[in-house]
Amino acid sequence: MARHLFVCTNTRASGKPACGLRGGELLVAAVQRVLLERGTPDVLVTPCACLGPCFDGPNAVVYPDAVWYGGLTATDAERLVDHLVDGVVLAERQIDRPGS
Repeated sequence: MARHLFVCTNTRASGKPACGLRGGELLVAAVQRVLLERGTPDVLVTPCACLGPCFDGPNAVVYPDAVWYGGLTATDAERLVDHLVDGVVLAERQIDRPGS
């Protein structure tokens, strides 16, 4: 099953901390690097706009699993790729879907 990771890289015009300013771009780059190293072309990683509460960021969601993550850093890349490839959830970073 191919999975798709969406990572918030949004920056707010107000300059208040948001996912992009908290390392969202670094996380995208780190996950892409690990995917290339492992040779997993069927997995997608997409930077995107706001996914939820900025104070939890960087936030991400894995589809089709509908698993949400918050407070991620580039050091979580290996374990996120474990989820993308093998379905192993990074439980300590998992959050409830915003608004649920």
